Amino acid sequence: MRKPLTRSGIGLLSSKHAWSQTLSRVTSAKPRQYPQLRPPPNRILGLRLRSKNEDQKKKYRIPFRFAASLRSGRLPVLTFQRWLLRQDLSSEERLAKSIAKKNQAEWIDVFNNLAGRGWSREQLDHWIWILSGENGDIRVERLVSTDDPKPIFLLLLLLRSDETFRKVESILLLIRYASKHHTISPTSNDVQAEPRKILTVSQFRILIRRLIRHTQNVHPQSIVTAARFAAHYIESIPNDPHHKRHRTDYYDQCAVYNATLFYLKRPAPNQPVASMEFNWRAQKALLSMSDGLEKSLIINKASYRAIRQVLVGLKKSGQERAVALRYAKSWPPYRQDFDGRDTKRTAEDDWSRSVKAGVLMEEAGYPKTHYDRALDALGGMSEGSPTIQTRSLPPKQWTDEAEELNIFSSWAMSIRATRNAQEAWRAFGKFAQKTGLAPTLQVYNEMFLKLLANPVDPDSSPDLLPGDSREAFPVHNANYSQYELARLSPPAVSELYAEMIDRGIKPGGHGLRNLISHAKSIEEGLRYLQDSGISTDIVKSIALFKMPSYQALRRIPLQCFNSYIQLLCRLQPDRRGSDNISGEELCRIRHAIKLVSIRLTPDTTEGATFRPPWYAILRALARAHIAVQNGPAAENDLEALELFMETFESARRGIGIDSELFILLGRVIQKAALSRLRSLSEMEHVEAPLVPNAESLLNLLTSTFSKLTTPIVEDMPTSLPITHFQFPLSPPHLHTYMRALGFLEAKDEMVRLAFWMMDNYEYLTQEANRLSSRGQAMIAKTFCAFYSFAGPALEEDVQQELTTRMDHLIAEGGNWRWPTSEEVESYACGDVRGGADILRRRILLRSHINSSQNNNQLEEAAA
Repeated sequence: MRKPLTRSGIGLLSSKHAWSQTLSRVTSAKPRQYPQLRPPPNRILGLRLRSKNEDQKKKYRIPFRFAASLRSGRLPVLTFQRWLLRQDLSSEERLAKSIAKKNQAEWIDVFNNLAGRGWSREQLDHWIWILSGENGDIRVERLVSTDDPKPIFLLLLLLRSDETFRKVESILLLIRYASKHHTISPTSNDVQAEPRKILTVSQFRILIRRLIRHTQNVHPQSIVTAARFAAHYIESIPNDPHHKRHRTDYYDQCAVYNATLFYLKRPAPNQPVASMEFNWRAQKALLSMSDGLEKSLIINKASYRAIRQVLVGLKKSGQERAVALRYAKSWPPYRQDFDGRDTKRTAEDDWSRSVKAGVLMEEAGYPKTHYDRALDALGGMSEGSPTIQTRSLPPKQWTDEAEELNIFSSWAMSIRATRNAQEAWRAFGKFAQKTGLAPTLQVYNEMFLKLLANPVDPDSSPDLLPGDSREAFPVHNANYSQYELARLSPPAVSELYAEMIDRGIKPGGHGLRNLISHAKSIEEGLRYLQDSGISTDIVKSIALFKMPSYQALRRIPLQCFNSYIQLLCRLQPDRRGSDNISGEELCRIRHAIKLVSIRLTPDTTEGATFRPPWYAILRALARAHIAVQNGPAAENDLEALELFMETFESARRGIGIDSELFILLGRVIQKAALSRLRSLSEMEHVEAPLVPNAESLLNLLTSTFSKLTTPIVEDMPTSLPITHFQFPLSPPHLHTYMRALGFLEAKDEMVRLAFWMMDNYEYLTQEANRLSSRGQAMIAKTFCAFYSFAGPALEEDVQQELTTRMDHLIAEGGNWRWPTSEEVESYACGDVRGGADILRRRILLRSHINSSQNNNQLEEAAA
């Protein structure tokens, strides 16, 4: 029998249960029910997520008990309390008592209240299941496993700053999920969307900041996708009928627009300067969106600065390179007219993109400050005259009460924007004389960088121009007398360091890190650490033959720790020039491995994200002539290979696989195989294996390549395009891979790689263009390596298919081609270490022997 309907002031109710839900909803007072809490419930949930051990749970016991005792209808509070009920709280007795005080009747009221607000008990349990995932990637998989919107607090919680993601798919899935469920299409007329499911402006600003942070940690190329998601949200603001505003749509659009432009300046933690081109692409996506609106959005001063901070990190454009080429030998490189074309150019024609953005900022009504002049120096504008752009991360920006200190940023950047230590020393003294100021740590740090910079190698970097890198360029001093040269010569590092200490300034920042990594001895590096203010006991604990604790290592700043690891690796001895190396010298790199293994454990955020120390160790082990034991070169390099593989496995457990680990693996295999090849007698030269466990190494190498070239989330919406691979492989990676396969004598894998390259022509062309002329040259070298090592043994049908595929590629507009026999010969003979030529002779000899054997068998069969 149908139950009678009950009428109330808010509609018809069909049951007592529905009546209790409604009563709970209409009698709740929002201001009283949701007071402002400190710490916020979402923060407490995040603390519980990061508490992996008993020490962490004990550390946060007070906020946990506070949240457990709350009588609030907030979704994060209810989720936290319900989650605690499912956890083992035997070691947290007081927390268990707090959560047990909430009896069954209260929970029934909670569920009734939830139902009245449109949420169910099952959904609450589903959210707890999402949070119970073992790591960030699994939690994201669970979030998107059902196609229904969850509360916005859950999305923001999964993106908290202390979360760690290993897969770029996780970031992209979150963007797609938020775009689908928590924003409205810019062309949507859907008035039924629930306000609670649509991101407010303040919520979106939190979301995009966290998205950009995680994107930069995992896959800097995808920052463009995050920017287009922001553009999508900005365009949707006027079409959101539920968006509660106290201001105009245009005001909110400008607020999100400028906030996102500001966040997009954030550099990637790994290879920050190289990744700045993606920051610029992301900012351009927003700028293009604004230009397409009926009324362009206003750019504020912070956004103008953010754009300039990104632009100074870009490679020189064609026009900027032309300016640098003309002024490379004069300093300061003031504008000069060398021919008739120069006289027709205006001053604006020599401005870099960063300087032009600064001019636009002034025209928009924002006056320049000392910090803007610091950006001018990097952008190539010195005292009103165009100079040469210096590619760099932006300088430190002082704000609020300390804003006047930006004059030292201007001073520091005038030093950075020089070509060598002599010019830097002039800039150091000129600014002091002009302003009467004493140098600060920031200024000293820039001078240390110039004094410690390596000289540029014109043979290995023929296209390098002033401002392209930190390398020091030659001093052009033909017009100076010997007396003047002596007067202008910069001090030694030790002299400048002593002066700084005498002024009462402790070493710190990037200058300290540079001093440590370039120290002449381990003792000197440890002294720099101690002078910076780190406890003497902590510093002594990381010396050779010491075994520090994890807690001790944590008290050393992570970047300083990395510099010390770099120092140990740099001081690892070279085999050349010494037949008997002491055990103390040989153990340095093993000590570095031990320290990194203790500090960067896979279960910590640092261990899962911080890559440079692993790179430093593996790069050193792959270095030619590095000594890890006394004895013959072949045995030493095989020992280095074994040590490399052990370290490689530890690194892979922590930071996972990436393209840098891949290229280092290829290099160390080549080095060990070449040493072995050189040690073989004439009798062994053809058939003896080059490296032990060659099959295992080949499997590791090829499986790593397969993982790196697995496409990323192929079903993303076309409006949110992404880069093809998580860790892009450039031509140098492929050249190293092809050579490593050659030294492993894996002809079939080399053939697969050649076909893979042709299948991915467009992608590789884009990557090659990022390296300018060097990129295309490296692709040509890769094909030369292929024909040097695989060519002699290629079957006729394979050769025909390769030729056909290349012809088809050329017919479609491609500019690749197979190398000629002369080019292959030149490549093999021109190898710096001689490895290509030695290996090629082995392969040709083996091919000749096999061919003779086949001919003999045919003759015997015919007879």
